[in-house]
Amino acid sequence: MVHPRLITENACVALTRRTSFRKAFVAPWAGSSRDAVSGAAALRRGASSSCWDQVGQIFAYAAALAQRATKIDWHQLVLNVNHHHSQATPRDRELAEATRILHRTTSLALNELLEERGLDAAGSVWDKRQTHWTTLVDVEAVLSRTIYDDVNCVAAGWVEHPLDVPLGHHLGFELWKAGGIAVRKPENGAFSKKMPKEIELRLTPPIALVRQFDGDLDAIVSELTALREAECARLAKARLGPVRGVKEMREVHPWDEPDTDEERGGGLPFSVRQRGHAGDLVRDRCAFETYAHRKVHAKRIVRWKAGDRTSAFPAGTLRGRTFLGMPLDVPADDAILGTPHPSREEVEAEIAEKRARRAKSEEARRERARVREERRERAREWVEAEAHARELEDEARRVRSIGVDLLKKPGLKPAPSSWSRSQRPTCLTAERPKRRCAARNQPEPRIGASVGRGDSGHTRRNPVWPNMASRKSVALCRSRRAGCHDSTVNARVPRTAAR
Repeated sequence: MVHPRLITENACVALTRRTSFRKAFVAPWAGSSRDAVSGAAALRRGASSSCWDQVGQIFAYAAALAQRATKIDWHQLVLNVNHHHSQATPRDRELAEATRILHRTTSLALNELLEERGLDAAGSVWDKRQTHWTTLVDVEAVLSRTIYDDVNCVAAGWVEHPLDVPLGHHLGFELWKAGGIAVRKPENGAFSKKMPKEIELRLTPPIALVRQFDGDLDAIVSELTALREAECARLAKARLGPVRGVKEMREVHPWDEPDTDEERGGGLPFSVRQRGHAGDLVRDRCAFETYAHRKVHAKRIVRWKAGDRTSAFPAGTLRGRTFLGMPLDVPADDAILGTPHPSREEVEAEIAEKRARRAKSEEARRERARVREERRERAREWVEAEAHARELEDEARRVRSIGVDLLKKPGLKPAPSSWSRSQRPTCLTAERPKRRCAARNQPEPRIGASVGRGDSGHTRRNPVWPNMASRKSVALCRSRRAGCHDSTVNARVPRTAAR
């Protein structure tokens, strides 16, 4: 039974389609082409050829034509003998038209190639069943399905590594950094002369991965590479014998088919890999939306056949919008599959805004770090200055005074016993300590002594007193020596008399 398509805009979709009767029509049986692959170093390992495989070149050129006609985003294209695994993101509802162009062009070119080699044409290369679509709801589902498609030939036992297959049979995330690859038109009668001689096949990462890794392609490719290597190691450990290799892969006849039982298709049209209770809730909600959509769509088709041309189809319906041109219902607020996911432009704008906020926060952090470092440097200078001052103080304390004991207090000398109260000097001013003159061995005259001449004939003078009190004291002392008690002694003494 063919169920109606439920399209989730801007969500990554995994595509799978088998050949008719599981024949090996997409195996590398036709040999290599004469056209070299641009950027082949990223698509091969070792010393394998850098030219396209003819079947792989036909499939890649058909995918590029579908992309040019519908503007669809291709993420990965993998051929595995009798089926292909691809990933794409529909912007609106162009996925049906893109897969139609891809399968129709590939079928025409392969039929032409079979007749050219003298083999029977298959007519319809792909089986009559519709292409299986799986909507990858969360990031975990996108990562899991990307690795599953990438190592599909390794899991089938053909090669040890996905990049060992002939060029064109594996176009994966190695091309995301380059943005795509140039595909030359194959030398095949199915492609008219009006078609471009070379066309670009753009391969971009899914929007969910771009949003998860903030647009860092290096981080995305590195993460996927690590997951692929781990999966290849797990498959090699579980493998019982050696791989068959590329040589045996090329020797497969296009009309051969596997000996195993036919695999039944089907399954849910969505994939949720989130674990835990939150993942169970999302999975239950997606299942409810799927079955509710089928039920409402069936009732709407009955009304359409009855002549109703005004009622809207349920949200996310491919047939009602694309083929019948009818409006769609508004999705519920909590819908997951029926609600469009954020577009690539919206995600890029969100990432740019996040980077701007991060740059502003980083600038503020650097400014705080600079101010903090300045304060630390200033505090360090203060500490060094204080330590230097303390060292100078300690050094000054360690200096020893020569001939002076700083810890010993100076004592007062006792007065001579021959002195009496009457022998004390009558001068009101203190006397200078006696000392020997340097010129002759004589005591220095007392303060207030009169001018006289010594033995040597030199005149000795009293020092000049700077104030009036000193001159009055000198006059008082002279009057007392002369026995004069006249009151006029206290008068102002002329400068000549003091001298």
